[in-house]
Amino acid sequence: MPLQEEPKFISKEDRKASFLAKKSKKSSLGSDILCNLQKSVFDEHIREFLPNTCVETLLTPAAVRRELHLSDDPELEEEVVNFVMKSAPKLFITSLLAGLTNKDQELATAMIQFETKSVNDNSLPLPDSTFVDEAGEFLEPWTEVSRRSFRRNQWTVLVPIISESNPELDLDPDCILPITEKSRAGESGAFGEVFQVKIHEEHHLNPIMKYDGKRADVAIKVIRPVYRDTTDENELDQLRDEWVREVKAHIEMRNLKHQNIIEFIAAIKRGSDRYLLFRWAEEGSLRKFWEMPEHKRPVVTRELVRAIIMQIQGMADALDKLHNYRYGGGSYRHGDLKPENILCVVGQPPRDGQFGFPILKISDMGLAKHHNIATQLRHNTSTQYTTTRYEPPEVALKSELGRSRRYDMWSFGCVILEMMIWLLYGTDHLERFNSQIIDEGRHRSHWFKVDKDKDEAFVHPHVQATIRALYYDPECKAETALKELLTIVKTKLLVVELDPPATPVSSSAPPRSTNGSRAYSQELMERLDDIVARGKTDESYWFTGASREHIKDLKVDRAPESSFLSPNSAVGGNRPLRPRPPLRPLGENGGGIIPDVGFEDQPSLMVPVITVVEAKTRRV
Repeated sequence: MPLQEEPKFISKEDRKASFLAKKSKKSSLGSDILCNLQKSVFDEHIREFLPNTCVETLLTPAAVRRELHLSDDPELEEEVVNFVMKSAPKLFITSLLAGLTNKDQELATAMIQFETKSVNDNSLPLPDSTFVDEAGEFLEPWTEVSRRSFRRNQWTVLVPIISESNPELDLDPDCILPITEKSRAGESGAFGEVFQVKIHEEHHLNPIMKYDGKRADVAIKVIRPVYRDTTDENELDQLRDEWVREVKAHIEMRNLKHQNIIEFIAAIKRGSDRYLLFRWAEEGSLRKFWEMPEHKRPVVTRELVRAIIMQIQGMADALDKLHNYRYGGGSYRHGDLKPENILCVVGQPPRDGQFGFPILKISDMGLAKHHNIATQLRHNTSTQYTTTRYEPPEVALKSELGRSRRYDMWSFGCVILEMMIWLLYGTDHLERFNSQIIDEGRHRSHWFKVDKDKDEAFVHPHVQATIRALYYDPECKAETALKELLTIVKTKLLVVELDPPATPVSSSAPPRSTNGSRAYSQELMERLDDIVARGKTDESYWFTGASREHIKDLKVDRAPESSFLSPNSAVGGNRPLRPRPPLRPLGENGGGIIPDVGFEDQPSLMVPVITVVEAKTRRV
């Protein structure tokens, strides 16, 4: 007879551990849902949401049957399972999260009530009346606790999906935004704050892709809650109308799909809050790009000059598309063009150890003004809150004309001139240049001055002097792309005169300026196209190849202020440049030559280079 094996002794602790291990293997639908919740970090307090696909993957017919406990009535069970799977998966999950269980068939009872009352996922969010009868008594199995829990947890499954086909979202104040990462992008501005965020992949369809195939982050602009600042119905109506117009403008600009306009993603209204979503520009603004330590003194090369002019051409084309939107049936103007509103996006990785010049994208067009030619009244067109420094002279002159599309051409001229100074002389000299554009009170001012008695304006003397000095730079003395670009700035962009166009605006042909007046976007495009076309056939046109090691600074003399320039000669018109002092060698720096004049000759214009945040400028 075989020996019987003695029973193995199992301690009390081991029995408990074995019991808990067996229990842990029995995964419930509720625990699976909790394990798949994602954190939304956008609001002040972290909230959780269930990604959209989890609803489909976790909620299977078998999982629903286990929770319903209706196996004793197969026909009813199948009917309820079909209702949940086809019409009420989010209702079912929310009821489960609200605390309803299979005890006493609470979940089954709730689902049957929902189906009987024709309540399904399309009914979410549910009003409180859903849970009570006509007398106001709670229906089984609901209580005040479970109703409150349902009301809170329903937002876990009501998370919006942001897509190209649905760029305008009107959300409940309690809605959770599917933002999984957030960092503040910088200081708050006049209109709100900007954050760099990541949106959960399942809730962001058609994302913007970077050159390396990865998703670009999103910039979310939080508009200041002006709706909370007033209770006046007329003001509220005006604010609502302005929001509608602004969103419409962004959507129409997005439809242009222009490489040099920042990609608009969505506009979100959540209660009294307003958000605008754009592609995140990883290199920041053009101003910040210039100020990066590695970019403070660029090495001028043929490739860099070509890349910069190609980006200027691209931005000019973008402005032309905005200014002539729908073939003249309406138009937009930016109204606040400046380096801070031009964003830098990485195009291709740098080659041969040189930094790659980014793709430049016009942004912050919330102030862009839509002009419908059929209905606009010129004297009523206005844009507030623009940056005064880059405003054109017409804002200070007693003109009865409204601000036209050529407003942007002046601002763009300022940007191009700053770009040229940075390219040829670096960030330090650019800062010095800007510090010299001052008014009589020695405050930073517009790029123009005004004789208020005569109602005449002229380009700021230091800007004029800098343009003259640039013509003596080796890259602008020869017949080069940079010389032509400088001439365009001088004769077509930084021009005061705004005479009526030679081609009527109502004509199907693009408007053209008369000789001596500021150019339209189409004319600028033609000039830039000529530069690019010539550069394609003559590589030396981009850059002479001459060494710049001996060139350390741009010497600028002071322009005379003995008379106010008339509008037609605001930037010199066709006047010859005044005689220059003789050029001298640069001594120990080598054989290069630059004008023998400088800031030290004009102490009255000298101010220290300011490295703190620039103060508000006063309006002229």
